[in-house]
Amino acid sequence: MSDRPAGKDENIIVQLGTLPPSKYFLVHLAGIILMFIPLIYPMGLPVQTSQPVIDYVRTIQNLPEGSVVAVSFGASAALLDEQEAQFLATWKILFSNKLKVIFYSTTEDANIILERHLGTKVKPGDYGYSYGVDYVLLGYSPLGEAGQAAFVQNIRSLYPVDYHGTPLNNIPLMQDINDQSGVDLIIFEYTSCTDVEWVIRQWIVPFNKPALITTLGCCGPMAAPYYPSQIRGFLSGSGAGTEIEVVSGFPGPGAAMSDSKSLGILPWLVSMVFANLAWFMRRSK
Repeated sequence: MSDRPAGKDENIIVQLGTLPPSKYFLVHLAGIILMFIPLIYPMGLPVQTSQPVIDYVRTIQNLPEGSVVAVSFGASAALLDEQEAQFLATWKILFSNKLKVIFYSTTEDANIILERHLGTKVKPGDYGYSYGVDYVLLGYSPLGEAGQAAFVQNIRSLYPVDYHGTPLNNIPLMQDINDQSGVDLIIFEYTSCTDVEWVIRQWIVPFNKPALITTLGCCGPMAAPYYPSQIRGFLSGSGAGTEIEVVSGFPGPGAAMSDSKSLGILPWLVSMVFANLAWFMRRSK
């Protein structure tokens, strides 16, 4: 901005572009305010979106209402910064499309995350869901690849009861489901990069089961070769979490951070534009 303040007879562009140094704090204050607004109310401002994320969302949305989706949930509390936006948006898409969901956990802390987030950040009841009818939590089992192989062949061999101790035969959603044939889509969430091969070998190759995966940013390169011929779409890292929130129309923690950066820098960009316009307008006189 110019060091020479604008006179009262100069137009508004020159006045805004030549704020005196004593008023510079207004630009900083505006930036801080705009940064905090999305943290409270995420807006989902447009971001560049990759094709794997678009296909991930479309695969879920194209399922007929009432289809059964198994979610192999391998999230970690230590890695929520990369995973939280991914799975929150995924759950919202599943519930808003009226799909039946079977959650089973493959990491020790995954159940803690499910308990913390289901019913607080994403409330199944808000979508008209009832536990045991529309969704179920099977709990934790140290599945590895052998466990995934057992799950696709006989769910009750691993989970005779759900997370709350209710026999699966007493849960309406599970009464006619005991293997992969009752599942229409598998969503495989993992944090160890080579684990992507498990869903390929146990779900896709033998049964040609439609599959989506979500993983860390560092694991994306190992997932990419399987897309789109075997996996229908994938999310890799926090950036993909932001993308799925924007594409699906369910802004959350990922969009909040992206929106905050986009809006926070806006006052500085505007001040630079007005400062340059003011300089050219004064020079032309």
